[in-house]
Amino acid sequence: AASVDARTPFERGEPPDESAPRRSAEELAPLAGGGVAPLPKSRYESISVYLANCGGCMKRYNDLDAPVDGRSLERLLEGGVDDDLARHVAHLFVRDPLVIMKSRLRLDDATETDHFENLQGTNWQTVRWKPPPRATACGPQVGWRVEFRSMEVQLTDFENAAFTTFVVLVSRVILYFNLNFYMPISCVDCNMRRAAERDAVTQGKFCFRQSPISGASSGSHARR
Repeated sequence: AASVDARTPFERGEPPDESAPRRSAEELAPLAGGGVAPLPKSRYESISVYLANCGGCMKRYNDLDAPVDGRSLERLLEGGVDDDLARHVAHLFVRDPLVIMKSRLRLDDATETDHFENLQGTNWQTVRWKPPPRATACGPQVGWRVEFRSMEVQLTDFENAAFTTFVVLVSRVILYFNLNFYMPISCVDCNMRRAAERDAVTQGKFCFRQSPISGASSGSHARR
């Protein structure tokens, strides 16, 4: 949505708006990518990369050009982070955080995750991978999480509760039966665009994997 697209005209690949104030080179320099590196998507979009350990599926299905911050990628790889995870995190760092609390500027990053969450929390994508928060003195320790974020708010509380429950049940079925719904992420983008069209649920055609059984042909996806 353009209303939450924080990219500069250069990042969107558009000519600058002549009526808008122009930023100097000095003002652009501190921004991620110098404020001019092309970014194919806004921060309010579908995901651009899968993050999973599925025997090489990352290279088969990550068929989009997802830009990464070179310095962040190099530092992560030097620190022993595997290539898939390093690219996922470095992809987040192609943007700047939108909000920084003055009282939380100087933190010990070895024990606090605010700086990372400040950046990750302003990338509103359809799925979000969340590391564990800092442990507290009381209460259960929260572990690794995956947020499913693609659903729109429904008209009634019942509908919201129904979709929330359904997502939990579907995730448990996928894990229990080891189902594989991966397909090229470009097809996911196509589905998202079509889902936003009027009467998409009855008139639209979407990409689905033909067989979700693990071990089936990796290319078994089609428009249906």
